[in-house]
Formats: sequence, C-alpha cells, structure tokens
Amino acid sequence: MNSQKELSIISNVSAIIISSLDIQRMLHNLVDELKKAADIDWAAITRVEGNNIHYLAVLANTNSTHKVDEQLPVKGTAYEWLVAQRTSIVEPDLTQESQFVDDRRYIRQGIRSIAHFALQRGNKFIGCITLASRKPNAYSPEFTGIIERLTPLIAAQVENIYLYNEAVEMARVDELTGLHNRRALNEMITSEIKRCSRYGGVFSLIILDIDTLKPVNDTYGHLVGDEYIRQVGSIIQKAVRSTDRAFRHGGDEFSILLPQTTIDDATRVAERVRQRIASATSETGVSITCSLGVASWPNCGPEVNDLINAADTALYQAKRNGRNQSNNTATSLKNSRKKREPSIAIPPSTR
Repeated sequence: MNSQKELSIISNVSAIIISSLDIQRMLHNLVDELKKAADIDWAAITRVEGNNIHYLAVLANTNSTHKVDEQLPVKGTAYEWLVAQRTSIVEPDLTQESQFVDDRRYIRQGIRSIAHFALQRGNKFIGCITLASRKPNAYSPEFTGIIERLTPLIAAQVENIYLYNEAVEMARVDELTGLHNRRALNEMITSEIKRCSRYGGVFSLIILDIDTLKPVNDTYGHLVGDEYIRQVGSIIQKAVRSTDRAFRHGGDEFSILLPQTTIDDATRVAERVRQRIASATSETGVSITCSLGVASWPNCGPEVNDLINAADTALYQAKRNGRNQSNNTATSLKNSRKKREPSIAIPPSTR
C-alpha cells in the first residue's frame, strides 16, 4: 500500500469517527472505508465491563453469532488477552490455529482470519475493535499498522458515545426508584406500535396506582413516603418477567409494558403484582395496596394515548370498585354495556 493511499484512508476514517454519535452507524461507515484496503466480512466494537465483554456495535455480511447488546464472559477470550497486553493481535487462519475460546463461534460463521485492536484512552482500557474475514491472511502488517494509528481516536469517540448515551438514559430514568420514567414509556410504546404494525402481534400496558400513599405522607412525612415508593418499585421489578419493562410516572403511579402479551395474560401479571404488593408491609407497619388497570393494543385504538387512556380508565374503574384490585378494559366495557342495557319487563307466562 503506498503512503498516499494510507494517508487518504486515515484522513477519511478520522472524519467518519468524529462525525457520529451513533456507534452502529460509525462502525458501518468506518468498515466501508477500510474495505478499500482489506477484506472485511464481520466487525464489532466492544467494551469491557467488569468480567464481561459488551457488544456495542456489530456489522456482518451474513447472520452473526454475536448480537448488539450481547454480554459474554471475558475469561478465555481474545479480549482478556487484550486487557492484559494492551496491544493488537492477529489470528491469520483460525482453521489452522485458534488461541481463544470464542474462536469457535467465529469459525462456525465461516471466519478464517481475525484481528483484535485494543482501544485505550490514556491508561484506561476502553474495549476493542475487531475485524474479521472469510479469507485467510486477510490483514497485512501495513493494514494493521493503519488501524493501530486510528485506535486512540476510535477509543476517544467510543467513550464519548458511551457517556452521551449514559446521559440520555439518565434522562429517561426515575431517580427515586431506578425505573424508567414517563418519557421512556411513551418512547417504548411508540416502538412497540411500530414493531407490531409491521410484523403483527399484540402488546399490553398495566397502569398501577398506590392506594395508601397519601395517609403515609400525611402521618409519617414524605421521606417515609419516598421509601414506600421505592419499595413498591422494587416489588414491581421483581414480579414482572425479564421481557417486561417497569416505569414510574411520578407520584404514586407506575406502569408495566408487556410485549407480545394478550390482555388476559397481562391481567394475570397485574394480579400477581397486586398480590405481592398487598403481602408486603412498609417500615411503618402500614399495609400497601394498589389498584391496576390493564389495556391491550390494538384493541383500544392505534395511538400511544389511546392505550394509556384505556389503561387509565380501567385503573379508575378498579378504584371505584373498592381498590386493591385489577381491572382490564374488556371487563370495563362489559360492565358499561350492562349498565346501558334497558330494563325490560317480561310479562308472566299465560300458559
């Protein structure tokens, strides 16, 4: 590779790296440029977090055995070696010689040669950028030299993106409970509507209101009330499934978003949450109860507010029915129809 081409690649890649706060887009554009110098069929940017490696971005020409946001143990992998050695490592042909436990996963997807480059910012180890090819001996010393010159810039941008995303996430989290907030709820409902509109399916929403918070605040003060809220948030988080998402709207109101869940299944989840909350006792000795409303998309209407309003309506029906219970929109509709039915006098039989 001549020096002019090398400088052109470094200049173009440098501009790509600093131009985006979307790490997946950055990797995609970076690989497009690097393909001018080497064969790349698979690439990833990872971050070492404790004893795990976290895949922040993955790019593959075919189905990848590694997924974005996947976390795997670092022990025995090339990443463990990188943390210790703080330099790059190239495996020219995995079918001839493989050094690490994760090499088997690469071989299964047809990868022959792979190069891992340590990302450092000063003395801090950030993570790794990995490039892989289906061809053996894909990465020459000249090419790896280019990547090594770029790694400080890549490391700085990966850290900047991570900190930016962390700040964005903090804006979507309720400080008191650690649950997502109302803003995040609206975003996730919008995302679920788009997904279900495209691929089909249903999802449900539970809105929960604590019945007994005001007496606690009035009697014991808001610090005790805050602990009461934290306890309820913790119970909700432990009671729902790993695929569900819990939120705190503010005050004494919470919600749970349940992907790929019918209204009947969501009502069973709501009842499980209610029972667990009812069986708990706050530090004051006051029992905790809540009322819950359940609604399902698309039965309640196509928009975000349609779903939220339907769950709210079911919640307030549960309140009117005596509290400490769950209610869904199907039950509310059935009851409202009964109330609207006129009373018809049936004459006695003349037989």
